[in-house]
Amino acid sequence: MRYVLEGSVQPSGDRLRVNAQLIDTESDAHLWADQFDENRSNLLQMQDDIVGRIGRAMHLKVTAEMGRLAQTHAANPNAEDLAWRCRAAFTRTYFTSESDAAYRPCEQALQIDPENVRALAVLSFKFIRRFFTLAGPDRQADLRRADELASLAIKIDPDFYHSYNAKGGVLVAQGRYQEAIDAYRRALMLNPSAISFGSPDAYNLLGEPEQAIAYADKAMRRSPNDPFSAILYGQKAQAYGILHDYQEALVWIRRAETGDPDNPNYRLTRSALLALAGQEADARATMQRYLASPNAPVRTITQWQRVLLPTDSPRVLAWRQKWIEGLRKAGLPE
Repeated sequence: MRYVLEGSVQPSGDRLRVNAQLIDTESDAHLWADQFDENRSNLLQMQDDIVGRIGRAMHLKVTAEMGRLAQTHAANPNAEDLAWRCRAAFTRTYFTSESDAAYRPCEQALQIDPENVRALAVLSFKFIRRFFTLAGPDRQADLRRADELASLAIKIDPDFYHSYNAKGGVLVAQGRYQEAIDAYRRALMLNPSAISFGSPDAYNLLGEPEQAIAYADKAMRRSPNDPFSAILYGQKAQAYGILHDYQEALVWIRRAETGDPDNPNYRLTRSALLALAGQEADARATMQRYLASPNAPVRTITQWQRVLLPTDSPRVLAWRQKWIEGLRKAGLPE
């Protein structure tokens, strides 16, 4: 993430005052600052004004998306305000134990305005994450809810990029990997600065780990300090596993664990990779710590096999056989 927009909001009755400043994260230089006063019913107009002034200050072109937003008005300013709060909390807490609470403003926004596209798209990720981390009691119910939210967001506004990122996650979970990649490409077309964190996963499951690595590397160059980078690290670890480069896979799974310490699946993966790399003592110690965790979602090889996403790629199927070998060596019960 090269640039960060910081600021504060001061509500006063029906009006808002926003103080904003743009910072270069590499040099900490303050590139631009301004103040905006607007009626709460015109939040999107204020957003457009902020982006437009940043664009003029940095000599950038304002994208077609901003032109679209300039003609769009929030159906309910209170709902839109809650949706933006939800989006900020989603980014801040995605890898923490507070992540479920972060979605409450989205739920509140949808109670006020059931067609708030931003709230629909962001809330979809709550159920996508639960599906992939095995955190909920019913994975298929989580997947259905995620699909309902993302699909409704696209139906209401087919030009909002974040809805396609959510839909891409749903399609990966459904085993529709090429369709997922198409959804991620659509998101990128609508917002060229967007990063689709599920793309490497889709490429991996298609048996194209080289493409997964290339996409992850490009995304990390574009946004080196992104708060969601742990997802890319984990997907790179899987890609190197498919390529049987276990040492490099270990480098990336350790980074994923550091970025998302509450996700026990990364520790499970690391134990298998350690065993495959010939570090069996460390593999068994890691597996013991994993099994000792009350949050460990998979406790046998049979359970692990049941939650795998479908694939017909010979490369991925061969990797899974090696992975099972690693899990056995590390001490995961049958």
